[in-house]
Amino acid sequence: MSVIDIILLLLFVPAVFHGISKGFIAQAVALLSLLLGAWLSFKFSATVSAWLQPYLDVSPMALHVIAFAIILIGVFLALLLLGKALTGLVKLVMLGWLDKLLGIAFSIIKIGLVVGLVILLFEALNTRYELVPQAILDKSVLYKPVKEVADVVFPYMKELIFKK
Repeated sequence: MSVIDIILLLLFVPAVFHGISKGFIAQAVALLSLLLGAWLSFKFSATVSAWLQPYLDVSPMALHVIAFAIILIGVFLALLLLGKALTGLVKLVMLGWLDKLLGIAFSIIKIGLVVGLVILLFEALNTRYELVPQAILDKSVLYKPVKEVADVVFPYMKELIFKK
């Protein structure tokens, strides 16, 4: 095991603890609330700002930002309540251990994707400036698999990063 493997493993350790403490449902709901909240805010902020216009005496831009924030916070709070209810239900039927186990897996996958993106950026720099010799990277057990997953998940990133 190389130094790179140890560094990569150390990056995944907090993910395990985060997965155990939060559980799958809480993490999935947090991610879903961010994605769904942003999408709904972009889609409906113009409509909500039109509804708010008679009640608020602010610029159209400020009105749009307020509408965006109201939708985002509303979706976040609604899904937070749903997540709490689901977590309570899971604990009630004694599947809390499954929630924690899936939480670990979900957290590791999230960190793996972030580390994969960092590796793609590192590859671009390393190709130009050879920060770490390729022989050292080849000795790593974890570097290549994480990079390969990142290549599959983020194929467009390679094109953006390696443009000359």
